[in-house]
Amino acid sequence: MIKIALAAATLTAAALSIAAPAFANDVTVNYKDLDLSTAKGQSTLARRLDNAAKNACGLGGSTTGSRLGSPSAKACYKDAKTRSQATLATIIGEAQNGG
Repeated sequence: MIKIALAAATLTAAALSIAAPAFANDVTVNYKDLDLSTAKGQSTLARRLDNAAKNACGLGGSTTGSRLGSPSAKACYKDAKTRSQATLATIIGEAQNGG
């Protein structure tokens, strides 16, 4: 399971905790059910992390009176996405090294 609020990462055997951007919500991403030694498992985890980043940052909604998304939500998502890529690489690396 991964706790995502997406900023600085701390890896433990069962979970990954990431500190939140200013207004992001905590989101939990489970990955114990995935075989991270396969491309399918890695792709599923990447998709879960992406969805978690969107949810944590409130991306997908629009600001009142506009069809456009919030600039701060977009910035949060961009930051979260960048950090989740590093998290993903760490988790996959650990899995491939038997961790």
